[in-house]
Amino acid sequence: MNQPQILCIDDEPALLDTLRRLLQSAGYEPTLAASGEEGLVALDRFRPDVVITDLMMPGVGGMEILARSKDLHPNVPVVLITAYATLETAIQAIKKGAWDYVAKPFTNDQLLIVLDRALATQRLRDENQRLRQQLGQNDESAGIVGTSAPMMRVLDMIRRIAPTDLGVLITGESGTGKEVVARAIHRMSLRHDKPFVPVDCGAIPQNLMESELFGHEKGAFTGAGATRRGLVEAADSGTFFLDEIGELGPAMQVKFLRLLQEGEYRRVGGASLRTADLRVLAATNRDLEQAISEGRFREDLYHRINIVRIQLPPLRDRPGDVPLLAKHFMERLLATSRRGQLHVPTQIMEILESYSWPGNVRELLNCCQYLVALAPGPSVGVDDLPAFLQMARARCHREPAQESAPAGRSSGTPSIRHDLPYKRAKRLWLEHFERDYISHLLEGHGGNISKAARAAGIDRKSIQRLMKRTRISLDETDPRQ
Repeated sequence: MNQPQILCIDDEPALLDTLRRLLQSAGYEPTLAASGEEGLVALDRFRPDVVITDLMMPGVGGMEILARSKDLHPNVPVVLITAYATLETAIQAIKKGAWDYVAKPFTNDQLLIVLDRALATQRLRDENQRLRQQLGQNDESAGIVGTSAPMMRVLDMIRRIAPTDLGVLITGESGTGKEVVARAIHRMSLRHDKPFVPVDCGAIPQNLMESELFGHEKGAFTGAGATRRGLVEAADSGTFFLDEIGELGPAMQVKFLRLLQEGEYRRVGGASLRTADLRVLAATNRDLEQAISEGRFREDLYHRINIVRIQLPPLRDRPGDVPLLAKHFMERLLATSRRGQLHVPTQIMEILESYSWPGNVRELLNCCQYLVALAPGPSVGVDDLPAFLQMARARCHREPAQESAPAGRSSGTPSIRHDLPYKRAKRLWLEHFERDYISHLLEGHGGNISKAARAAGIDRKSIQRLMKRTRISLDETDPRQ
């Protein structure tokens, strides 16, 4: 894999040399420009993955670099470095398209965190563009956001199965984005110009389900004053998405199985068979295998819908995607709101990333809607966060010391604290595992966080978050000690 190319523009030789050494040690390929004029030449000459530029330079300044970069390479993130870190300057830069800014003096980790997030966003854009080009699509990829290993596997599966007519069962916890995935499959399929018809099986009363799906003839039942076509007919030649298919009753399971097997159905009160050409996608947050063993779901129907299975990970298992999702939601919400720009500082992103999000992506979206609607200033502060996030942050800060994971490196299998409530005992066991895994991972890669992250298949920020949470320092992982 090629090293990411970072264009660094600064008129201070000492800072430029510091950036060079820092980026090289982190596994990046820096290109240096000692003035704004040299930076413009470099932008004309090649397309970097990220631009890091000083804001205040003699002659050509950071704002001009930003404008030229947006003209030549619209999707390349630009990070501004400034010693004049006033809110007005930062907001002005972000309004003009800067991805983020860091204020002098900054630590190495502060810059690398911003850089890692910028690169993750760029990888996501490039991947989505590649998928659209490969599948002949010009529209956006149905809102799928994430660069974590689990989401890359989901995207790859979508790319491979979308052009087929195979049935797909999408599973995952509530709020993980099952309908988003179904829409992405449809948009990337050969039926993309045909209807996509979603049905929430849990929202339709069972006594109305047959009429809703298959339609009814005039006079079929009391109140049926006219013939009505059903959702299956509306989806003919397109994609039919059954959300929460585990809610289908036994009678409807039989009739829907016939539709899948024979492509035939009858309207309620009708005598003639009708046909439908459908691609069927289904989703559930229930355990269908258990439902089969309990006699609540037909095994033959299960095998019909489960030709390909896509398991969506909960948001807590891909925390590195939280900043990308939050930024995506904020941009989308701000584009349709009446307020101006809203900057989310790195500190707030770290709070969002550290939360477990039991409601998954839907809960994060709700949080972003709250901030866009209620944050009073141009930048989000800790006090602007919803109450549940402030309470979670407060609980984290006052955890009893005796319940924390041991400070030294752990080894062996941790004992389970049977005297504690289930969730707390589970958390302590997981902390022990995380500390042991990360310690040995870093030791095996000489303390190089970037190499360790690549080997583990997670992003650098996730490694740093785990180190902070389990109180691991690089001194502990130095193999020379």
